[in-house]
Amino acid sequence: MLRVQPNEPYAILTGVPGVFFQNDGTPALSVSIRGMQDFGRVNVMIDGARQNFQESGHGANGSVYVDPALLAGLDVRRGTVSTGDGAGATGGVMNLHTLDVGDIVETGKRYGVTARALGGTNNYDGSGMIGAADRINRWISIGAAFSMRSSGDYEDGNGDRVAHTFQRLQSGLFKIDITPGADQSLRLGTVIYHNQFGVGSEGIATADTVQNNTGNIEYRYTPKGNPLVALHVKGYVVSTGMTNYTPSFQGVTMAAADRTRYGLTTLGFEADNNSRLLAGPIRIALDYGGEYYHDQVTTTDQTGYTGATPSGGRAVGGAFTQATLGWKIVDLTGAIRYDTYHLSGGGTNEASGFTQVPAGRFHVGRGADAASPKVTLAVHPTPGLQVYANYGLGFRPPATTETLYSGSHPGLGFLKFIPNPALEPERTYGWEAGSKFHFRDVLSAHDSVEFNGDYFDTRIRNYIGQTLVTGAPAPGSYIPTMGYFFQNMPGNTRTSGFEGQIRYESALVFASLSYTNTTTKLPMMDYTGYDQLVTTPPRSVMAATLGFHLLQDRLTLGVRSRAGSETRGQPSAETGMAQVRPGYVIFDLFGSYQMTKRLQIFASADNVANRAYYADALSSIPNQGLAVMAGLNFALSR
Repeated sequence: MLRVQPNEPYAILTGVPGVFFQNDGTPALSVSIRGMQDFGRVNVMIDGARQNFQESGHGANGSVYVDPALLAGLDVRRGTVSTGDGAGATGGVMNLHTLDVGDIVETGKRYGVTARALGGTNNYDGSGMIGAADRINRWISIGAAFSMRSSGDYEDGNGDRVAHTFQRLQSGLFKIDITPGADQSLRLGTVIYHNQFGVGSEGIATADTVQNNTGNIEYRYTPKGNPLVALHVKGYVVSTGMTNYTPSFQGVTMAAADRTRYGLTTLGFEADNNSRLLAGPIRIALDYGGEYYHDQVTTTDQTGYTGATPSGGRAVGGAFTQATLGWKIVDLTGAIRYDTYHLSGGGTNEASGFTQVPAGRFHVGRGADAASPKVTLAVHPTPGLQVYANYGLGFRPPATTETLYSGSHPGLGFLKFIPNPALEPERTYGWEAGSKFHFRDVLSAHDSVEFNGDYFDTRIRNYIGQTLVTGAPAPGSYIPTMGYFFQNMPGNTRTSGFEGQIRYESALVFASLSYTNTTTKLPMMDYTGYDQLVTTPPRSVMAATLGFHLLQDRLTLGVRSRAGSETRGQPSAETGMAQVRPGYVIFDLFGSYQMTKRLQIFASADNVANRAYYADALSSIPNQGLAVMAGLNFALSR
């Protein structure tokens, strides 16, 4: 991240195998892992706090709001996760780490200050970040950071201005670290995000204001000399509010201007413990615990309409146990998790005959549970090399939107959103096989080579997709009523493919190559309207980086390539047509020079060929053309 200085959230995912993003014309981060996204299939967190916000429209149904200027790194776990943070996440788990005291203050120093200023072309007005931290004494430390950004509507590779892609962003964080002893730590933190931005999706003039507040507390207790206790407890609250204003509905359809307010509050808790044992020659590692979170969605507008993102509540909880038995070069891991959920809410169904819900007021109270086992076999033939295979099940409960959808499309009274409380949870059955290695001193002294790659194959039963059914006209109308609702697809949805990455690092050269090939097959057509179809990322995605450390490591120069194959959406059930986006190859340049120990200058040029392209068939607007950025980094520790 520090090498390429990303200024857009999706840029931090470039080169992460198996991970992609959807560009729907907003600064939201919509993450896809192994071809699965939306409605919690991927659990994306900020400092361990789930970001479950979604606003249904013509884009992604899962939006994470984070300022890349405040990020220090990220962790990714792909596929089903049998331990903490895995509840309801069948695609994978991603945790975004924001700046901590240790990211601002050097080891062994008491206080520190860091700052960044950035400006650029393509209507990028500028951005800046400043952070400070202080190790007040040996048991308490505090840190804070603040960031701002202003940018206008960018131009694509054809030189056309992409309307409603502006941003006015302010964000900040505050952290407190308490270490009462060598075996205990308590961390409290909050991250605040506020942004006003346009939405270029579908050519409909839209402006949004988002306020996302994340607060978390995390406690660890690892007593020395006691391998049975490594306790971890965390709690969090996330409040996300969006005000959406779409005046074009008034001019185009003669409907009232659409101003809608969306709110989500998520409360979560998790506790787990790690124990290490020996039984003769057998090494035993136990990981066990539980997690719980509750989402409360509140949607209102000036007419009381809440249809596409209905109000409601959903509670999800689970318990897990994982045991790893190690003997010589073999590790065998068995895990099982139990998950349960309960969803409640209601509304008004405006059209009967599409699902089991009659017309009129309705209320839903529904729940289910399941056990999901997983087994992994890993072999370490030589130091630094691992070969492994696993098979496991996953469980994703329906979201409030999928279940409680109701009302009419703004300005299109004949298009009805229909609730479906009969939805069954999704169940995944997947296996993967792969290898990892990490070797040092390969081509020169102190260099390193890392590789990880795997093939995965996952079947999804009861996959929840959208459908559009045409019914009889309403009384007194000649226009057929169209029912738009979520349903469980019969048969199996399948996602499979290969993901891998190789990295090389030496005193002179650094290089990396990542490649992902994903194929997703639905058993039937999945319609989402306006030919914007839910589908997979490009089947093949590649990212490569080559760079050099020069002038005694003070100068860094590099080039990066990003490529994606042609993307074809699922054929529409209404038209039989599919959205097609051609493939692309994009080149970026980046570099930095360490002027002094405290001051660094950097520059980058994204899309240097100024190519016009769409990231994939899910993208409703083109990506930006050539953008040249330059800035300063300052860091001081005393």
